[in-house]
Amino acid sequence: MTTLKGNTMLGGKAKGPALVTKMPLNVTASFSKPINLIPSRRAEIRDSLHELFGQNIQGKVLIFPACIGSTFTGMVLMQLMSEGHAPAAVIVQNADSLLVSGAVLAEVWFKKGIPVIEYQGDEIFEKIKTGDRIEVNGDRGEIKIGGDR
Repeated sequence: MTTLKGNTMLGGKAKGPALVTKMPLNVTASFSKPINLIPSRRAEIRDSLHELFGQNIQGKVLIFPACIGSTFTGMVLMQLMSEGHAPAAVIVQNADSLLVSGAVLAEVWFKKGIPVIEYQGDEIFEKIKTGDRIEVNGDRGEIKIGGDR
């Protein structure tokens, strides 16, 4: 098992299959579409310009470089968390305050936060592939890669 060390943005522990993209993610455009109102599709990426279009993030360890787009990012993420449709954890190269604020507010207001780790190295995209089993320890900033797809 390979272990990487990142910076803790929000603590906690989680595990799940990786969902990896090298494309920045527009959280507002992905999760604020009318189709996301359908219960089975609430966690589905609906940004048609993104390579993960149609993918469901619920229970996955979401790995991406950065958020782009609207200042509403944190609120959209918080809503996903409060409703139980969030990823298991987030690993992001450049954690911005809007992304992190949504996770923090979900934890403070609803006790439904998820671990968020900032890992700035590009090797994260070489070492982790979609489907790999990942364990995240946000308290320690640790990312364990199991490799089972």
